[in-house]
Amino acid sequence: MTLPTMSFIFGALLLAVGILGGGFEVKEVKVSNVTTTARILAGVVGAAFIVLGFWLPSLPTTSEPMRPTPPLAAASTTAKMSEREHDKNRFGGDYSSFDVATDRIEDCESKCKGEEQCVAWTYVKPGISRTNAVCWLKNVVPASSDNVCCVSGMKIR
Repeated sequence: MTLPTMSFIFGALLLAVGILGGGFEVKEVKVSNVTTTARILAGVVGAAFIVLGFWLPSLPTTSEPMRPTPPLAAASTTAKMSEREHDKNRFGGDYSSFDVATDRIEDCESKCKGEEQCVAWTYVKPGISRTNAVCWLKNVVPASSDNVCCVSGMKIR
């Protein structure tokens, strides 16, 4: 469960306390009746958590500090890439994505090759998830699955 989802659920629960005043049960969570002051506070805090749940997806998902990307030439001279895996999706482990306006698989593969933290990539063909093709760079090597949507590859170290 993601942080925005948990924030939204917690906010909805607090908002329910604010509106209903307690005295209800949701699965294993039993909420006793509360005072008017607690209802107002629960409603305000609940609304804040719901807003936070919608706002959090726009925040960066990585907890690592931003560091400069090494020059493409330096990284690409030492990295070797696997053969392309056509009709394979490596779902998960994403740390970055970008639209590939040129529809060239090579752009996705080259970007991974040039970034030190990238160990695998998946190119999603145009029109599948977005209008343009999308490149997903990964900092882990997820298992591959058959899917005509994608072309994937890995960095060989």
